[in-house]
Amino acid sequence: MSEVEVLCEIAPSARVAAEAEVGPYCVVGPEVTIGPGTVLTQRVTVVGRTTLGSGNVVAEGCVLGTIPQDLKYAGGPTLLVIGHRNRFGPRVTAHIGTEVGGGVTRIGDDNVLRDGCHVAHDCYIDDRATLGHHVLLAGHVLVETGAVIEHGAGAHHFVTIGRYARVAPRTPIRRDVPPFTEFYSDDPEQVPPAVRGVHYAGVRAAALAAPEESELLRVLGELFDDESALQTKIEQLEKMGVEGAAAELCGFVHRSLQGIYGRYRECFRGQAPPEAAQYLTPEQHSAIRRPVP
Repeated sequence: MSEVEVLCEIAPSARVAAEAEVGPYCVVGPEVTIGPGTVLTQRVTVVGRTTLGSGNVVAEGCVLGTIPQDLKYAGGPTLLVIGHRNRFGPRVTAHIGTEVGGGVTRIGDDNVLRDGCHVAHDCYIDDRATLGHHVLLAGHVLVETGAVIEHGAGAHHFVTIGRYARVAPRTPIRRDVPPFTEFYSDDPEQVPPAVRGVHYAGVRAAALAAPEESELLRVLGELFDDESALQTKIEQLEKMGVEGAAAELCGFVHRSLQGIYGRYRECFRGQAPPEAAQYLTPEQHSAIRRPVP
């Protein structure tokens, strides 16, 4: 039997922890950092200025850190920053950020991205979120902690999916999804998706104290039993002195109402969002410049 050499290509300048595992036919670019315990199974490509923390598992065919499809990207030293203990299913793709969008695409800790997901430039996924099969995030999307986006859903640019919310399968997400809600339409082609109820599993997952959970459920009912006059309802609730998760919910909805097309993050179009600063050093801030118009 002749010996067959199994190849993987790791650039000499890449920083790969000794405890990391890089499987056959993987490609690791020169500016990549991979932390201890992270596993690239096989045929995984990690390029660009990409950092993976510890304990991530990246399945076959994933491509992480490639340049954005946004034509405004001008070749700057933008980043893809991935935290710890994430699970990437087969063929997940994620892009680095753009200069205009703040320079960072960020995936936090303990997230699950199932096969075929796409995370475009300048997106932020917080912690413990779940993206089902073939979920597609356009640029500048924020997915907050604990959110669940079921298979085949797609998010418009600058949308926010609130914490512990659930988006039903194959749902087009064109506006912000409030925390702790169920968001869907029985016929998205005829009726726009909307809040259809409380995501009780998300409320339980948030592990709130009993009084805070009770107040949150009350406020969810008052706001979304009928979505008319939301602004007036929020003002009345705030005068009554809501606190904790209920107050955060009111603030979220208020910001969405002030945003263009129901998307609060539209106010960051053409500029860096506040999340970008914590992931960039002063040197990176100065290096990432907006392209000349």
